[in-house]
Amino acid sequence: MLLRIGLSSVLLGSACFASDANLIEAVRNGNLREVKAMITAHSDVNAQSPDGSTALAWATYEDNEAAVDLLLGAKAKAATVDQYGETPLSLACANGNVAIVEKLLKAGADANAARWNGETPLMIAARSGNAQTVRLLLEHGAAVDATESRKGQNALMWAAAEGHSEAVDALLKAGAKPNTGSKAGFTPLIFAASNGDPKTAASLIAAGADINYSVPAGMNALTISMAAHKPTLVELLIAKGADPTAKDRNGSTLLHSAAQLGDVDMVKGLIAKGLDVNAKTAKTQGGRGGGNRNAGPGEQTPLMMAAKGDHVEAMRALMEAGADPKLTAQDGTTLMIAAASSGHLDAVQYAFEIAPDVKSATEKGTTVLHAALTNTAAVSTPEDICAVIQFLAEKGADLNAADASGKTPLVLAGPVDGAAALIQKLSAANGAAPKDASKQQ
Repeated sequence: MLLRIGLSSVLLGSACFASDANLIEAVRNGNLREVKAMITAHSDVNAQSPDGSTALAWATYEDNEAAVDLLLGAKAKAATVDQYGETPLSLACANGNVAIVEKLLKAGADANAARWNGETPLMIAARSGNAQTVRLLLEHGAAVDATESRKGQNALMWAAAEGHSEAVDALLKAGAKPNTGSKAGFTPLIFAASNGDPKTAASLIAAGADINYSVPAGMNALTISMAAHKPTLVELLIAKGADPTAKDRNGSTLLHSAAQLGDVDMVKGLIAKGLDVNAKTAKTQGGRGGGNRNAGPGEQTPLMMAAKGDHVEAMRALMEAGADPKLTAQDGTTLMIAAASSGHLDAVQYAFEIAPDVKSATEKGTTVLHAALTNTAAVSTPEDICAVIQFLAEKGADLNAADASGKTPLVLAGPVDGAAALIQKLSAANGAAPKDASKQQ
């Protein structure tokens, strides 16, 4: 008899568990009729699946407001947490669903309940960008300056990084500090500069953000926005007091950045503000730029950077303002070598007009032809590169010069379709066959 009673209890418990699981499944499927029937049949609305999620969490995740109403009406707990620290409120904030957020908060959801990594509903709402949700959370006691554990970022940083200006305004009004830095030293204005949103940046500056603050790596909001090619934000920052003469840790000025990007209007605007057209980047160990092998040598000028990027109009603007085309970089790179590395004929032709030295070489023996064939500075086609080789050879460039490692242009020509055959043809026309590339590896 006892065995029979025990077995009946187990079977009844299993049936209840199945019913509770079916409730979660009904919510996931959006079957409101079945949800109502199960609630009427007294299914446990707070039952949790193996990962800790509930029917309310799923209703919130699916943005099913009607299901949320049914479950809350049946006394579903709004503050239930799954094994990842996820709550119905955090899910609603991620969706940006103001109505559900408000219902959950009224039902007792904790506005400061954080995920396992410290991410709060306010941070999640700030990232999704719904300002009304942000305000609701703040009204219910959300900590405005709470930070997550991994990067030490807060809600204001998340809103600024995504360019959610209304959310930024709401957070600032609630007392968020505009100069707080993350573990990496990034402030909200730095995040806004990376995103390029002028409205967000203007709000932060008006709230007292340090416009000339530099991150540990040496970049500030102005240099970051320039590197991200955000001219509207650059103009705003300068108008609000950012120092246009500032340099990053590599000694690059805004004029270097504008020239590298080929932004002619910005080049002219910076020149008008008095920036030095012949400013050089800093000297670097070994002559190379920082830890980036593609950064180029130290002591580059804006004109060299414009040439490397195949930005002829920027080159012209710099020349009109007094740029010296005869200056060389730290390793001996000339304007012609910089232009040749663009792999584009128009930059090479203009460089030849103003500084026609096709026989120049760097300290490591890199010539204009070596530079054209390695082509690390700008995207070009094999046809582009062959056109540059043809032009340089016609102007007297040495087709057989070896660099410090013994490589001639012919050795480097292999990966470039048609380049090796062109060099052999040009050499034959000059009466001097090139060295056998196969013996120069």
